[in-house]
Amino acid sequence: MCSLILFFFLYSAEMRGQDSLSSNLIIQYEFNGDGTNIVNTKYYLKIGDETKNYDFKWMPGRDGSERSALLFTGNSNGLKTSLNISPQILPELTYIAWVYDRPDGFLFGSTLPVNSEKKFSSRSLQFSKGTVIAGFNKLDTLKKPYFASLQTSKLKKDKWNFIALTVSSVDSVLRLYVNNEYFESKGVCYTPNNSFLIIGNTVNSPYTRPYRGRVDEIRVYNKALTAAEISLISGFSISNAQERLERNATLKKALIAGLIAFLFLSVVYMIVVLITERRYRPIKVSSFRSDSNKAPIDRKTEEANKLASDCVENAFETWETVSEEGGQVLKSPTKHKHFKTTYKALAEAKSYNPDDIDVINRMNELGNLLNKLSKRKFYGNWFLAILTLIFPIVYFLIERNHLDTKGMIGVGVMLLPALAYILSNFAPNYVVANRTNKVGGIFGKVIAFIMGAAASAVAVDYYTETTWSDGSKTTEYDTGSNAISLVIWVLLIIAAILLSMILAIIAAIIAFFRNYIFYI
Repeated sequence: MCSLILFFFLYSAEMRGQDSLSSNLIIQYEFNGDGTNIVNTKYYLKIGDETKNYDFKWMPGRDGSERSALLFTGNSNGLKTSLNISPQILPELTYIAWVYDRPDGFLFGSTLPVNSEKKFSSRSLQFSKGTVIAGFNKLDTLKKPYFASLQTSKLKKDKWNFIALTVSSVDSVLRLYVNNEYFESKGVCYTPNNSFLIIGNTVNSPYTRPYRGRVDEIRVYNKALTAAEISLISGFSISNAQERLERNATLKKALIAGLIAFLFLSVVYMIVVLITERRYRPIKVSSFRSDSNKAPIDRKTEEANKLASDCVENAFETWETVSEEGGQVLKSPTKHKHFKTTYKALAEAKSYNPDDIDVINRMNELGNLLNKLSKRKFYGNWFLAILTLIFPIVYFLIERNHLDTKGMIGVGVMLLPALAYILSNFAPNYVVANRTNKVGGIFGKVIAFIMGAAASAVAVDYYTETTWSDGSKTTEYDTGSNAISLVIWVLLIIAAILLSMILAIIAAIIAFFRNYIFYI
């Protein structure tokens, strides 16, 4: 009895949900042997007799019934519906369809032609290489439209797939649902011109891609349905997918923001270190002798010399022994703590104002050695650093007359990887001397390999040499193969530039911790 009550409750809730959407349903094609719109008498599809029309065929649908799904053969100009889908008429819109396998081409299209500014309708949907693609326009920082697209993962093979697209000129969000997956794009702008819905093709594209595949049912709503409403229609739990996408998007933004903040703060930190890093200033005997009576402690000169000597020698004893030959022990500072301890000891020794020439020479000897070993030098790959600078510099030169404050900040962010890479690879000599693995060299070799492949792609000319009966020779160059080589060269150069930014970030992070934090 309880089970019956629960079933009745759930069934009633579903029916109420369906009834609440019926007022928003303006098209429903079930394709039961014809193109009737079961909602009303408008928007009838003129499919015609399949014996005389090779553009369509009737096929079994989702329930297995004969003639309950329409197969587009890929030759159709599309079926015009006379439904005006412009944002002025329909601010919100939802497309729903069930398609079989992995179709190809435009299922939902528009009569709006692509104009000189290439403004695309955001109310078209196509299939390509097993995925669903929704094209639209977005606005750049100067409020100029540019074409963008939203692409899904692969559809299921040899199965029916649920597809839903919702657009809204109110919140400028385009949402795409494929089976139980969810995708979205924000900041979508809409073309205000009148356009009418086409099923199976589009005019709103620079190329013709008629739909080829089977479709069972198509619905069009004059409302941007929610995830819950689409779940009710499809039977898929889409709300979880939407929450997962939003959570992943938030996490992605946080990671990018964290990376940018880390690069910026590390650059600031490294600049401060390079400016303020401790160095020993050699002392002159005459200056100490003239100031010997100004020592901060009340001791005799001999005691001051002894204290200064003890400070220096105690610090020296902490150094690592590098060799013992002929009874002579050779030590060297190899760790960061050796430098900190010795620099501190030299500063304390100076405070005693020693005037013994031997003590002063010993202090200068150790101090100069510290300065030499702790001196920073660029140990990275200059080629990688320069390659990383190419993209932001070229972008700035092209867009410099159109960049606003946000755009200039963007250029600065693009420069961070190169700047962080260069600064982070200024390593103390003693740190590099202790290493056997140089990561920057590995990354540089990766880029060099790609650039070498690019160079080899254009280094070879493709031609055919013919020797005639009179001994003469003619050479015919294969322009097609040479053009392909040039395209490969361009693609490899672009790949090297983009990859260099990624490698520079990785190398910069590693070098920062090695050269400025752990000194290893």
